[in-house]
Amino acid sequence: MMKRLLTMSIIALLYLNSQCAFSQVSEELLYNVKKNDTVWAICKAYVNDPLCWKKLVEYNQLANPKYLPPSSIIRIPKSWLIDHSTTALVIAVEGEVLVVRDSSALEEHLRVGDKLNQQDVVKSMNGTAMIQFADDSRLLLKANSSIRMASLQFYDPSQFVNTRVELLKGRVKTQVEKLTNKNSQYQISTPAAVAAVRGTEFRVARSESKAGEPVVMRTELLSGALEVASDLNKQNIVSGQAVLATEGKGVGQPVKLLSRPLMALNESRSMALPLTLKWRAIDKAVSYKISLMTTDSQIWEKATLNPELLIDDLNPGQYEVLIRGVDEQGFEGRNRRLNLLLPDDEI
Repeated sequence: MMKRLLTMSIIALLYLNSQCAFSQVSEELLYNVKKNDTVWAICKAYVNDPLCWKKLVEYNQLANPKYLPPSSIIRIPKSWLIDHSTTALVIAVEGEVLVVRDSSALEEHLRVGDKLNQQDVVKSMNGTAMIQFADDSRLLLKANSSIRMASLQFYDPSQFVNTRVELLKGRVKTQVEKLTNKNSQYQISTPAAVAAVRGTEFRVARSESKAGEPVVMRTELLSGALEVASDLNKQNIVSGQAVLATEGKGVGQPVKLLSRPLMALNESRSMALPLTLKWRAIDKAVSYKISLMTTDSQIWEKATLNPELLIDDLNPGQYEVLIRGVDEQGFEGRNRRLNLLLPDDEI
């Protein structure tokens, strides 16, 4: 009996140690040393503490602090880092979108040119908003959705970016620029899981949930690489895959996105209204989504059960139409992109 208790105690101790080690690693900046880097220069760029050089030497157990081998790793606790808070820029707004500033409980109308700070909450009512971050990555907030700017940090000398957006409700689409700094992070989080990525175009949706029901998160990857992690497990997915994460149950196995629809029209031409877009039905699609985009914003998004859509009211201009199927799990598939030009004389 005593032997069994001792074994159980050792296992419990090892588990606690592993948990502490995991927490410690997740709270560190792993700085990749470059040629001619010094402890003092690293401290000046990242840490606001005059004794940083001494603490960093001890923390990393550096035998020769006067020489840092290139490509070696210096660990810096994130709690030591200078607060380099930055802002996100609103570059497009369509319809009604509200913002609640961290310093106020009042709702204001979001406008093009507004700057968003950490902890600001953006709520799209019947509209959409395009938001640009410090590294030029963009996030499209869909209608009836809400996000919180959980972390907006940017270290310009080393291009270290830490962006975390909390999806409170609805759906977002994001295009993340490829970051050169390995320590940079871009995350979309929900209570079900966190999508962490670099150099990726992806969509994340948070399901509407009633009181007491678990949050469900759908993540669809259109290009690049993506890790979706929960407290229980994680999945790495590649372009053309999606995963479903459920709060308290973890992240499910990857599934394949529906293929792009085949169109009955050329993908680039001048057209007159009214215009009916038609495409071939996609196997396993239960409905279709169509988005009308400009360079910086989404004009509208519509759903249909049939593989066709009538467009009869649209201002002159250059547009991009995105058409995709939706499967029975609610995953939206790959986009078919159409360039649509409506000159003034054709309206």
